[in-house]
Amino acid sequence: MDSPNFTSEMKKKAEENLSNIKKSIQGLYEILNINFSDEDIYFKLGQDNLLGLYENFLELILNEYGLRKLVKKIKDSEIDLDIALDSLFIEK
Repeated sequence: MDSPNFTSEMKKKAEENLSNIKKSIQGLYEILNINFSDEDIYFKLGQDNLLGLYENFLELILNEYGLRKLVKKIKDSEIDLDIALDSLFIEK
């Protein structure tokens, strides 16, 4: 049975977020694939990083207890979500 705290809109949004993450990872892979040969070290490094990102993401979302604790820490501002990517700065 679903928790009453979760509305169908929240579930739909979570499913959309998951779909967007998968599309973003696939898009990054396609960019690597277009710009580098399969034997290029940067292609292999990028591929390894994308695989690691996706595997860790899946482990995180499947670890319900750990995920709840992580969300609490994020809400309590115990974890910094900002990511610096050279000239880009992603802030949440």
